[in-house]
Amino acid sequence: MEKDLSAKEKIQLAVQTYNKFSKIYADYTSSKIMQFQLNNFISLLPEKGKILDAGSGAGRDSAYFKDEGFDVVSVDFSDGMIEEAKKLDVKTVKGNLLEMSSNQEFVGIWCMASLADIPKSEAPKLIKNFANALKKDGVLYIAVKKGDGEEIIEKERYDNTPRFYAFYQKKELNDLLIANGFIIIESTESNDEENDWVEVFAKKA
Repeated sequence: MEKDLSAKEKIQLAVQTYNKFSKIYADYTSSKIMQFQLNNFISLLPEKGKILDAGSGAGRDSAYFKDEGFDVVSVDFSDGMIEEAKKLDVKTVKGNLLEMSSNQEFVGIWCMASLADIPKSEAPKLIKNFANALKKDGVLYIAVKKGDGEEIIEKERYDNTPRFYAFYQKKELNDLLIANGFIIIESTESNDEENDWVEVFAKKA
């Protein structure tokens, strides 16, 4: 099925799912705060400045950065998620990360799982946008679901609504970042009760 869809249609599947199940998603993820990763990210930043939460979802991580005194720009493409983020007093801008044009504006970019919503054909463009948006020595944290290829998945938690996912192996993600403007600081694999993850901290080359 996924081979018959355009890149735009694949992204739209994710948007539709997030809009429809934003409260369920917010409730499910609210307690899964990634404090170790968040604090590690903060410790790597070259200075205290502006952070982009790229695909900020229900605002959990943006709220953490805000509480730590950072100026957070929270961007998401789902109206439903934006409404959930407002409940945490997070100001989220609706936007498409593939169309962002920021130039050396951020000291850090936090991208938790959002690359999974982007077709692999568009991934280099997204990573280049991130590199352009970071200041000198700016830091990127990116986490993706570990696996191969792309897939349309139906989850019972979301009423079996078809949803697009892109999966990555560690080397594949590292190579993508290196080819598009980054130096790898740390690359690891992890897991929770549901998913295997690849997590990378990288610095603007």
